[in-house]
Amino acid sequence: MDHRKYFTTEYMISSQTHPSLIIRNAQLKDANQIIPLIYSSGPLAWNFVFQEGNKTPVDFLNQTYAHRGNTISYTNHFVAEKNGTVVGSILAYTQPSFLALTAGTALQILSVYKWKAPKVMARGLKTETIIQPPKPKRLYLGHIAVSESHRKQGIAKQLIEHMIQLHQEYKTIALDVSAENPAAIALYQKLGFVIKETRHPIGWEGTIPSHHYMEKSI
Repeated sequence: MDHRKYFTTEYMISSQTHPSLIIRNAQLKDANQIIPLIYSSGPLAWNFVFQEGNKTPVDFLNQTYAHRGNTISYTNHFVAEKNGTVVGSILAYTQPSFLALTAGTALQILSVYKWKAPKVMARGLKTETIIQPPKPKRLYLGHIAVSESHRKQGIAKQLIEHMIQLHQEYKTIALDVSAENPAAIALYQKLGFVIKETRHPIGWEGTIPSHHYMEKSI
């Protein structure tokens, strides 16, 4: 799909709402600004999976973001930019392409963690019982984050609407959200998302929060 034709339309819509706001494809140069946003989208989960020895989740995000063909890659992300500063992030996954991206992420884990990689992968699989891979025929949104100083300005709403506009062939939009994030839950419900399932850690409570799986029908 040629996303450029949609980008122009969405940029005009965004400009009418926030004259200085641009929503665009993420770029390599955005790493220093977008990585903290991606991390903020689920710090407890990032820490649980990717903190291993002297390697931090941010170390992993920085390396993996710069490579193509994985779930963290800059090629999968969009940013909201205001006055030259990245203030929001989002990405979209679909099946079956997500499976190939997951394989690419596994290679990055091997590259970063070396012989400790199996421990990281095992924790990742455990986390997937709470935050599951996208279901078929759905557009799955993730890494939705807005910098603290730019919240309550409608930026997350515009990011979500932008991704839906880019993928008009999908009539079901899905996402996961921490059950301990009432502000985000309220926003998604306002946008038409409905809680379909709540997934709880069983036997490892307190490590990461329970998550709501939400869907929106177009």
